[in-house]
Amino acid sequence: MTMEQSSCTEDRIQHSLERCLCHLGVDSPDKKLWNAGLCISRWCLEELVKRHPHNFLILLQKILQKTKEVLEECQYELVVPLTLLFSAALLKSPYLGAGCGVLQEAYLLFHRFLAWPEPCSSASKRLLVVIEQEIRAPGISFQRLVRTEQAISFDIKCSKTLVVLLVSPDADAPQEVQLTSEQLSTMHYSSRNTITTLILHSFQATFGTRLDLRVLHTALQEKELYELEQIYETITGSMEAATSVADHMAAREGLLRSLEKLRESLSVPSGDGCSETGSLESLTLPYPKCHTCLWDDDNFDVLKDLLSVDSDLDSPPECFPKIDEDDTFDTSIDEEDEQDSSIKRWSVPSVSSGVESDFSEDTAHEDTEEGQGSHPRVRKKPKKKSKSLLGLERFSLLFKTPHSPSTSRRVQSMGYNGDITKDYLMTGAQLKQSGAPMRHIRHLNVSMAPVDTSAPQRHICVRRRPILSCDEGNEAEALTVVKVVAFGGDREAGRLARAYSDLQQKERRCPQLTRTCKLQFFFVPTKRKTVSPGTGHMPTEGQESNCQDVDNSTTDIAQMLGMMDHWYERNVFSLLSLSSEVLSEAPPKEDDISGGTGATEHRLPLLADLVLYYCRHADQPVLVQLYQAELTLEGGEKRKEVFIHSLELGHTAGARAVKSMGAASKRLGIDEEREAVPLTLNVAYNKVAVSGRSHWIHKEAVCTSINLQKTCRDSKQLDSKEGLQLTMTEVVKKHSSKSKKGYNQILISEVKVDKMQVTVQGNGSTFAVCLDQDKKMFIQSVKRCEVSLCSKPGSSSDWRSYKTLPGQIQPLHPTFCSLLCLPVTAFSAAGQ
Repeated sequence: MTMEQSSCTEDRIQHSLERCLCHLGVDSPDKKLWNAGLCISRWCLEELVKRHPHNFLILLQKILQKTKEVLEECQYELVVPLTLLFSAALLKSPYLGAGCGVLQEAYLLFHRFLAWPEPCSSASKRLLVVIEQEIRAPGISFQRLVRTEQAISFDIKCSKTLVVLLVSPDADAPQEVQLTSEQLSTMHYSSRNTITTLILHSFQATFGTRLDLRVLHTALQEKELYELEQIYETITGSMEAATSVADHMAAREGLLRSLEKLRESLSVPSGDGCSETGSLESLTLPYPKCHTCLWDDDNFDVLKDLLSVDSDLDSPPECFPKIDEDDTFDTSIDEEDEQDSSIKRWSVPSVSSGVESDFSEDTAHEDTEEGQGSHPRVRKKPKKKSKSLLGLERFSLLFKTPHSPSTSRRVQSMGYNGDITKDYLMTGAQLKQSGAPMRHIRHLNVSMAPVDTSAPQRHICVRRRPILSCDEGNEAEALTVVKVVAFGGDREAGRLARAYSDLQQKERRCPQLTRTCKLQFFFVPTKRKTVSPGTGHMPTEGQESNCQDVDNSTTDIAQMLGMMDHWYERNVFSLLSLSSEVLSEAPPKEDDISGGTGATEHRLPLLADLVLYYCRHADQPVLVQLYQAELTLEGGEKRKEVFIHSLELGHTAGARAVKSMGAASKRLGIDEEREAVPLTLNVAYNKVAVSGRSHWIHKEAVCTSINLQKTCRDSKQLDSKEGLQLTMTEVVKKHSSKSKKGYNQILISEVKVDKMQVTVQGNGSTFAVCLDQDKKMFIQSVKRCEVSLCSKPGSSSDWRSYKTLPGQIQPLHPTFCSLLCLPVTAFSAAGQ
């Protein structure tokens, strides 16, 4: 590149980078007007940079310049995007010489963010790990990503990544989603081309222009597939060994010597250390393996069928105990377990059990003081242990010295991943050597003391801590990461939530998916096709659409994720600003820039490219609270359902069911609230104040509709994202007329709640309920509806399962337990 061309390119890259970070996290009235252009700014920057291999170095330098400005001006909202932009540019950089100093400068620069608040420190820490590995083994990020996505490994315990696209089979599935899923699922690479690309990349990342890549490619073409596999196995071992060397200079020199021997064996000429024999080539990053599943059920059975092809998920029935549906929360122990009830047999419940509770310091201090001066007595083994006593023994273990890191989940949840036992012993030894007085702490063990039934009941404080995922316990052993991508609005988010809740129940009884896989959930909001009720078809191109949205679908969950993660809002949520034609359009094909590897570069639609970026670079789970609706039907049957966004009760639910019928809704007709038949209801709800205090309110009301919706539309409501907005449409007065149809004088009231109970009065009176705007979750003939926060099933997680005896410790509130949340993956989790 000439001086003039380089200067012009730098200006264009600088301008594109500024556009990526422009108005990020700013809530202005004209924000929606700019979303359509800003949401593809990162994609435009990537298209600009990959036109010439030298542009990646320019982009990295521009990012570092912008990072210095962020440090000086303390722009917190730009730290995470800058780390992501730097990591993505580093991933695709063909070569960074050891003398350019970009990585060393970046390490020192981003290291200063470690003292900044979250999520700046965590994002910088993750980037620093990548930079350290790239300094020791250039191109290691590219190599690891391709190996996991293409399942290329020479180890039996190889890790791999699968991308599963869940597409609704309904006729209203957007055109761009159908096109994206079809093209991604049909994209395949041969093992020979993939391994060849990896070998070429490793040599170029190490030698740069001192090696002619086209000559190397010609030499590789003469090799058989097994010979290429042997070469790449040697390269992989050398690169992975280099990442573990303490001295980064020695690591890089060792890798250089190893690849130099391979170059000599391939008879490929090389420069004398200073001269250039070739030029840099931009090697295309292969697309990951994607699978498309038609999905309209509230479960993940499609995942089980898909993964059973790659791994054996079936286990003998005797390996896992069978648990009935009614005994989901039972914690009793049979007679066989009682015969060996030594305290050594008890251990802290596993990660999948859902115990994530803390005791208040005051209570623990009181119990410790009362126990001073007394000696523990050996309690005789009871004939039958009560459920509450079993819970107390389990909680007492939280205060015992852990025997292994896996038994102390509280320490690990605070970010400590070391050997706790070793550190405890080392600390004690150091105190003895220094002569410092050691504090003797008597471990709390409530089960050792006899129960006094005449003593007053005492309470403990248990903080609510959301459960991340049921597969946390198997995260270390899980070699397959399944990235589940769901498209749609709040209706599809509700379907995803119910499938996740169903997965929790099934995996607790018989672990299968979570035993071999780690599931990550990605959510891409999309528009739904709007079909005219009268015609039943979409308007043609160029024709103005005057049809109404049949289901009045919303995307509030994705909007909430965007408010919590501004990079998600810019690169995922703002895609709603683009038309279907733009998202379906593919960039024009360019000349092959893959260095003659023989792999044709496929040009995907814009939506597909953005989805791949989201799946590759987002790895932080954002917890979205789930809710439980306990319904009592007219015949006495009880039914439990889970929802994530909204619950509609009464006329609103019925009207939505009629609208979902499409053309038939025109014949049935839809009355407004003023013309709906009211119901007399007993309503009770737990009102939540701004201060966090709450109190129950009971009232009798004549209503046409009662709606519950997640408080997620305003950034001010993020602090109470577990709550619900209760909207009651009450009938103040009923007007009747002989000449025309009567109407209701209504009053709409709103209040923030976290629990609600509704019971209809009168024999034969029932109401309808609709969950998450889903016509499949339309339930009729309901007599009573009770809504509460959804807690994770499992032993010791739901306090309502315990029946305490007089004098025994009980929780302050029965719903203070581990909450069940849907972990939706985003780029950062700043709002947690």
